[in-house]
Amino acid sequence: MTIYKFKFDFEIGNLIHSPCRECIYRKNFPKCMDQCQIIDKIQQILAETRSCTRA
Repeated sequence: MTIYKFKFDFEIGNLIHSPCRECIYRKNFPKCMDQCQIIDKIQQILAETRSCTRA
């Protein structure tokens, strides 16, 4: 039995607005992105997903 660890993009939901919009470090944007834990978590989740649309 094969167990897949990825999720499809429709299973993770939609990002409604940028987490940077209300961030206290917004004045440092885009330099702050490398240290941002929220952006890092979003990228990790998206990296493990598969698109359900055809290209």
